[in-house]
Amino acid sequence: MADLTAFGLEPQDPPADDGDDDPQPQWPECDDCGYVGREVTGRLNQSVPLCTACFAEREGLL
Repeated sequence: MADLTAFGLEPQDPPADDGDDDPQPQWPECDDCGYVGREVTGRLNQSVPLCTACFAEREGLL
């Protein structure tokens, strides 16, 4: 890292670790099949989080 004190900038400590050991985002779980992923969400006319496949099955789209 370059020394920038000549430009009036003081060295900064690296950001403190917040203790979060899990770098993966927390995705919701499908209430029907248990799949965990970005596609799981509260769907139209459904009060529970569902993946795309379970939503299509419940709505009779398959």
